[in-house]
Amino acid sequence: MKTLLGAILFTAALTAAAHDSSASCRIHNDTGWEFKVESGNTSNQSVGAHTTTSIAPGKIKGVDEKSGKSVSGQCKDGDSVEITDDHGVPVLSVK
Repeated sequence: MKTLLGAILFTAALTAAAHDSSASCRIHNDTGWEFKVESGNTSNQSVGAHTTTSIAPGKIKGVDEKSGKSVSGQCKDGDSVEITDDHGVPVLSVK
């Protein structure tokens, strides 16, 4: 009985760990700027110009090194967000 309970707990722990590591949020950059993004506890995530990628969920801070333009906001697990150009100002919004 102890072996069965141990196996069940081990499997549950692995499943929870696998689910946490795959948490992400989809981001689409519809601008000509390339952002280095920090979100959640993850830094140095690249979001290239006119691309879609996945980043860690959480508070988002992004900077384009060439222009100095920045963007910030928040993304929850499973969200889809987009960076758009509003007359020269990058804007982050939930899709």
